Amino acid sequence: MYDVLFLDRRHGEKVLARGLDHDDACQVARSESERRGVGRMFLAGSELGPVGDMIVIVESAARVA
Repeated sequence: MYDVLFLDRRHGEKVLARGLDHDDACQVARSESERRGVGRMFLAGSELGPVGDMIVIVESAARVA
């Protein structure tokens, strides 16, 4: 299961969706990325830190509340 997050440098983290399967999480991330005009990344930390605002997909169990 995956969560889709919007990371905003000014306001922090906003959860866009929770508990999605892989395909649904990718679709939400793709749609939100296009709508907001920002990049996206699968599994935060899999690349060097994002620059600017970013949509990320993380494993639900990996998130710390």
